[in-house]
Amino acid sequence: MFSKRLYRSYQFNFNLIKSITDWTVLLYLVVPSIIIGFFLYRDFAVNFQVIELQQNFLLTLLFGLSFFLVKSSIRLFVYDADLLFYKQQVRKINQIKLFGYSYSFIYFNFVLIILLSLASPFLVLPFWEVLFALNIISVLHILIQYKCQKWFTKWPLLFIINALLIFNLAILPFWVFSLLLLAAHLLLLNTVLSNRYWTIETRWEYEAFYGWMKHLYQFSLEMRHYMPAKTKQPLILPAKKKILSTHRIDNLIYKTLLRKLNYLKSPVQLIVLAIALLFVLPIWAKAIVLIFSFIGLNVALSSILNEIKQAPFFQLMSVQENEWLQAKTRLKYRLFPPLGIVMMLLLFIS
Repeated sequence: MFSKRLYRSYQFNFNLIKSITDWTVLLYLVVPSIIIGFFLYRDFAVNFQVIELQQNFLLTLLFGLSFFLVKSSIRLFVYDADLLFYKQQVRKINQIKLFGYSYSFIYFNFVLIILLSLASPFLVLPFWEVLFALNIISVLHILIQYKCQKWFTKWPLLFIINALLIFNLAILPFWVFSLLLLAAHLLLLNTVLSNRYWTIETRWEYEAFYGWMKHLYQFSLEMRHYMPAKTKQPLILPAKKKILSTHRIDNLIYKTLLRKLNYLKSPVQLIVLAIALLFVLPIWAKAIVLIFSFIGLNVALSSILNEIKQAPFFQLMSVQENEWLQAKTRLKYRLFPPLGIVMMLLLFIS
């Protein structure tokens, strides 16, 4: 039962990624990022020299990062309908919970080991003690979620647990961490299996499912409008009455972009990322970033314009294909030369 649910979950997520991903833009972003990141990491790791820092500073830094590295919930792959169909089948539902519990922590440790391994050239603290401490904190965090629902009770306990484990990292021996982790897992597992109504587990399951979907939708202009708006649309005064271009298609495109600023979110993120990389990368990597940035901007802008073309008011107008292509060309000519000059100046200044 658990394997079928896990398979359906991965199958759904894979189909979702495949349906909303612009593979051309993803290729332009992922390939140069991997190449540049590999060489930068290798050079930095080889030339890195461990600086003698105060231990209290390192532990304080790890204490702050621990709130982002720990696991605050688990996916047991149980749903509301299970309460109706498997209420009397305790063995079957406990088996699903046990497999989900094991899967959650195996996946968590897999990701955590990769992150700590990448940080190992710069990590002066003992690797396995850090790994076990983060696991203990994660288990206790989840246990507190079961016992305490009020934030004024929950957060002080989380803060105290993180502080006690992290600041005693260099004092306690490894076997103490092993015993603490074993005891914490037994206590949490008993709580999970003895919970007869699993309302908390279903809430975590839905939050994990929709949280994953929410992150995916952030990268898709077509799916982003399905998400609830956090704020009202900004009032852009020039988008109302002012004529922004003598060409009717250009004017409509500009006003659409000003009224719906979410169209510009992806290009602006790409420009900001490229500018930030120009200040930290070597000259050869800057040239690669510059080239791929303009290619990615061109693809993103074409995608945005094609989406604008499908708007209802363009469907009602009689727009010739050559007229639309000329409008796209004029827009790119107005955007890319000034942006290219700015990026080239930053290339030589930084």
